[in-house]
Amino acid sequence: MSDFRPADHAMGLELQIEELMEQAQRAEVQGRDDDAQRLSLEVDALQAELAATADRAALEDPSPDPGPELHNAEELSITDDPD
Repeated sequence: MSDFRPADHAMGLELQIEELMEQAQRAEVQGRDDDAQRLSLEVDALQAELAATADRAALEDPSPDPGPELHNAEELSITDDPD
């Protein structure tokens, strides 16, 4: 069963990229050039994966999740509490 959701994966990648960019910036400020370079390479790899994920999402069948159905909306405003 494949439950891969490109939009969710893309969001996770974006969060990882943001975190690594912040770490790379801190490493630069602290003079840890080797760490900054390594982190930049990781960011590049994640950005490539993000682009591939976006391509995959664009090719998938857009079957939107219909979400929950509300059959008796009027019942939402009915309460049993007399107060």
